[in-house]
Amino acid sequence: MMFSVVIPLYNKSAYIEEALHSVMAQDLPAGEIIVVDDGSSDDGPAKVEALGIPLVRLIRQPNAGVSAARNAGIDAARGDWVCFLDADDRYLPGFLASLARLADAYPNAALLATAYVRCHANGQRRVPSLHPAAARGGLVSNFYAAWSRSNFFFTSSLAIRRSLLTDERLRFAIGERLGEDQDLWFRIAERFPIAFDPVARAEYRLDVPGSATHGSGVADELPAFRRLAERLRRHEVPQHMRRGAARFYASHLLNVANVRLAGGDRQAAWRIALRREAFANPFYWLKTALRLALGGEINSRGTT
Repeated sequence: MMFSVVIPLYNKSAYIEEALHSVMAQDLPAGEIIVVDDGSSDDGPAKVEALGIPLVRLIRQPNAGVSAARNAGIDAARGDWVCFLDADDRYLPGFLASLARLADAYPNAALLATAYVRCHANGQRRVPSLHPAAARGGLVSNFYAAWSRSNFFFTSSLAIRRSLLTDERLRFAIGERLGEDQDLWFRIAERFPIAFDPVARAEYRLDVPGSATHGSGVADELPAFRRLAERLRRHEVPQHMRRGAARFYASHLLNVANVRLAGGDRQAAWRIALRREAFANPFYWLKTALRLALGGEINSRGTT
């Protein structure tokens, strides 16, 4: 069993060495590490070359975005499984070994994943809470029910069967800065089994300047969620996942409404909150409606 680790690199010179060392420190070695330099203007690629790690292949391309970099890594990968490690994240000890155990225990799984630690710049560390469908580990029977509680895995804590990526031509959406990774997880989860280890075995570094998650909230519906809504309307989401998917989509709309309200656009916030799909999460809808009625005096809390 061979794991290919794909690392998209764009101006993350301060972090890339740590990311690479975290792969090399695994007790189950990776078969190859593919670093895709997406037109960096710093010395990150030079640091990769200076390390002289035999497993590393450095691919260079003009800046085209993280999705294009990951897709290039998929095309270059030769392993049975493809992992995606962002250049500012890290694997914890035992990550690849955990994925290998999942692959052995659940041979039909198309995606293997572990829980992770959210690491803030102030030193705070938190493992996202898990829905019972994920907390017990093994095959996740109702992906959207679990995902609506929290994003229980993330890009740097998973592996996808390479044959699935190549045979089905599943790729990351080009030109989308947010949600492009979730879009791929959604499409896989709706068609194939996902195996999960509830022990946190990767670190997600937050508050990194230049990262997609660094900055304000999402003020517009993301394309990945629009596509999910379309699949719901066309009844393409499996029946047992439909309720969880609808609730999750409603949460996204209400999060957008709350961001609009925080930005002072109360009319747009009401317009989004009154969409029929937003009512699929009734508790969060009521909380959002009260905030709108009271001018934003009630704190919001939801899941994207």
